[in-house]
Amino acid sequence: MNIRKSIKGVDKALIALAAVVLLAAIAAWWKGGWPLAKEGLVQAGKSGETIWLRLLLGITLSGMVQLLIPRSTITRWLGPDSGFKGIVIGSYSAIVMSGPPYVMLPLIASLYGSGAGVGPIIALLTGEALLGLQNLITWQIPFLGVGIPLSKYAVALVVTPFVGLAGAAVFKLLTKLPDMPVRDRFASPPKQQAADSKEPTALSKDKK
Repeated sequence: MNIRKSIKGVDKALIALAAVVLLAAIAAWWKGGWPLAKEGLVQAGKSGETIWLRLLLGITLSGMVQLLIPRSTITRWLGPDSGFKGIVIGSYSAIVMSGPPYVMLPLIASLYGSGAGVGPIIALLTGEALLGLQNLITWQIPFLGVGIPLSKYAVALVVTPFVGLAGAAVFKLLTKLPDMPVRDRFASPPKQQAADSKEPTALSKDKK
């Protein structure tokens, strides 16, 4: 096992998350000693028992989607060259794609890894948070009545595509910063990519 390669493979987001967890543990120990820090670990274990299977199923679903939906289809409808059409599709497909984070985030990441553009992905993330019918009908209307949720929903229908446009523009401005390798982590396996590269093209057939 190459330790240097393993260290280089750890992205900065993971390092930042580990640092925050460590600071929180130190703060808990500073405030209440080992008993309080231990209680935090116990609560984390209980949460893990609740969501670990759901998280595993969500990640499995994202892998199946990546294999079942051809890369060319994702690129055509949601790719970087899909323009405003891809942003609209990303925005409003979220209406029926709403779900818990452990399902939606692996799924959206797999779409990004399969070739979806930045704008459609940002629109999909925004629409998933604002336009999910399940959240509207099951939670918002029963607790807040009809007026406030529907008012928010009407505005969100108009705003979401423009968030995708603005987000894509901001992303272009940030391209000089190190980009987290989400697309690489969720891309097709190397064997599959190698197999695709070996497929003869129409031009090569003509030459033969």
